[in-house]
Amino acid sequence: MNALSAVTPGGGEGGAEAADGAEAADGAEAGPPYGRRWLAAMPHPVSAQRDLLNFLLDAAQADPAIRWLELGGSLARGAGDELSDIDAGLGIADVRWPDAVEAVRETIRSAGPIADEFTQPFGRKDGQNGWHLVTLYASGLQLSLVVQPASWRAGLPPQAVALYDIDGQLARPWTPDVAHATGETAREWASLAWLALGDLVKYLDRGSVWEARSQLEVARSQTWKLWAAGLGAVYPEFGLTSVLDTPGGAVPPGIEFTTAGIDPAAVRMAAAALAGVLDQVLPRAQAAVPFDPPAGLRTWARARLGLTAPGDRP
Repeated sequence: MNALSAVTPGGGEGGAEAADGAEAADGAEAGPPYGRRWLAAMPHPVSAQRDLLNFLLDAAQADPAIRWLELGGSLARGAGDELSDIDAGLGIADVRWPDAVEAVRETIRSAGPIADEFTQPFGRKDGQNGWHLVTLYASGLQLSLVVQPASWRAGLPPQAVALYDIDGQLARPWTPDVAHATGETAREWASLAWLALGDLVKYLDRGSVWEARSQLEVARSQTWKLWAAGLGAVYPEFGLTSVLDTPGGAVPPGIEFTTAGIDPAAVRMAAAALAGVLDQVLPRAQAAVPFDPPAGLRTWARARLGLTAPGDRP
């Protein structure tokens, strides 16, 4: 049997056996006892999600082309509720790729009445795309399923649970690059934040308040990423979502003053407030992920906003 994650639906380290895979040598009787136990422990408010995951687990067990099934997102962390969508991944045997993808689509469609669906490319390797299959069921339940060749996955990423793993592909922990910030990515986020704040003033000067407001959103989005990095959050690139997913993760002081409607003066004031928040966030991010701050961009953006020193307002 293959050792898998020991994280239980209630969060933390659980006592459930971290194992899954084939009991019989030929795989004919291969069962997912750990995955079943994990799903059975999911609380009643997420019973609809649990039922769909059990359906996918049935499909994995019945189809030799499916080699692993992984659950991520809030449900895997034990933080899901009745509104949570299902974030999952599925690995198809390399020799069956990409022909078996259509069978997976049909399996998804057979789970219940569908309101709509769409497909996105997701990842690329050796000239081939993985696929992100997004399905909205008539019940309102959402499934976000990434399908890729089984060998593409190097292990089990943080905050994920292996529900089925016939070959042990997910048996060891694996940290993808996106799970943690580097100095290079943190500096990029800081640069983009200051650049957006400077460009915001350009659009205000042109009388294009909607474009200015869009730059405010860009700058705040990058600021959330930096704050997440400073908190040591997993997947800081997801910004606000990662901050809220971090136990005890508070928001940066003053962030509530960085929103605005479409009044030009209000947008400018929110931008000035965000410059102040960014000045508070950057040292914390640098302490967690050392990098040289974009001092030139900061000076330029603050000057355009009419700020001459930290804490000043136009």
